[in-house]
Amino acid sequence: MLDPDNHFVQVYRNRAAAYHRLIAAEDADGHLLPALQAITPLAGKRVLDLGSGTGRIPLLLRGLDCDVVAMDLHHAMLAEQRKQRDAETGGRRLVQADLRHVPIQAGWADVVTAGWAIGHFVSWFGDSWRAEVDRALGAMQRAAKPGGTLIIMETLGTSVQEPAPPSEGLATYYAYLESRGFQRQEISTDYQFASVQEAAEVCGAFFGDWIVAAIEQEGWSRVPEFTGVWHRTESRF
Repeated sequence: MLDPDNHFVQVYRNRAAAYHRLIAAEDADGHLLPALQAITPLAGKRVLDLGSGTGRIPLLLRGLDCDVVAMDLHHAMLAEQRKQRDAETGGRRLVQADLRHVPIQAGWADVVTAGWAIGHFVSWFGDSWRAEVDRALGAMQRAAKPGGTLIIMETLGTSVQEPAPPSEGLATYYAYLESRGFQRQEISTDYQFASVQEAAEVCGAFFGDWIVAAIEQEGWSRVPEFTGVWHRTESRF
């Protein structure tokens, strides 16, 4: 069971609108979609997005005619994503579920994505995190069709000038993904805000006081961020 007092659990359960302000500001130069398209063409594909939150990946796929199922553990995140979805043309299915137990037909998805979600297991599950990561990877694999693609996105650092795992635990997790056959690419996904004040307010609500101090010291309205994109193609047999 997740610790209800964990900061990130609190954000996901109770501050979904504030979280969406953060993700809406990310990837100022639009690097993420081309990175995903370089892994596999996405137009017209069936995409299962795990840990979908308020819809970062589904919003990215607008205009590509994808059949998207967005899944998240937290009701508040899906409620906020529903607001974003209903403001668009078209739609997507929203499902509340644990990404380790995916309630979808085996082999349904051409592409299974999990963005900024599985990495939390390192701190949430202590010494058992590898077993829980394996459960998540197994669920992704079952959901993908033969020849389908698994894509995992995680942070490679906020407010830094070069990409690197922001903790020893995440470095170990990233190496574990690569030991399981995932290939990594690194991209810049900076946050862009209208002002230093907005950057401090929005980033501080998620990352904490340390980033507020960095933003104010550097005078950033554009906050540096790097993202790692790991991918693996499933066997066709």
